[in-house]
Amino acid sequence: MELEIIKIEPTRVTPQVLFLEGHIELRGRSISENSTDFYRPLAAWVDSYVEKTEVRTRVILAFDFINTASTKWIYSIVKRLALYPNVREMVSIEWYYEKGDEDQYELGQIIHSFIDCPFIFYETEQT
Repeated sequence: MELEIIKIEPTRVTPQVLFLEGHIELRGRSISENSTDFYRPLAAWVDSYVEKTEVRTRVILAFDFINTASTKWIYSIVKRLALYPNVREMVSIEWYYEKGDEDQYELGQIIHSFIDCPFIFYETEQT
C-alpha cells in the first residue's frame, strides 16, 4: 500500500509535519487561527492510513504551545488512530513536553485517556 508522504515545514503558527508509513510526527507550535484548513487533510490522511495499512506506527507529538482549536484536531487524529486494528500492539505514542510545563503534560494525559495504546511521556529541556 502506497500512501502519499506528507511533509510540511513549520511556521510561526503551524507545526512541522511528517506523515509516512510507520511514522506520524507533529512538532512545534500549533496556534493557527484556522486550524481546520491545516488539520483536515492530515485527519483525512490518518483515516486512509488506518483503513489501508497494517504496520507498527510510531506517533510523535511534541508541541511547545498548542491552542484549543488545534487540540481538538489532535484529539480527532488520536481518536482515528484508536480505530487501528490491534492498536495496543501496532501504535505507540510519544508525548514530548518541556520540563516544568504541567499544562502540556496534563494535555498529554487527557489525550492518552482516549486511546488504549502505549503512550510514553518525555520531559525535555526544549521541544
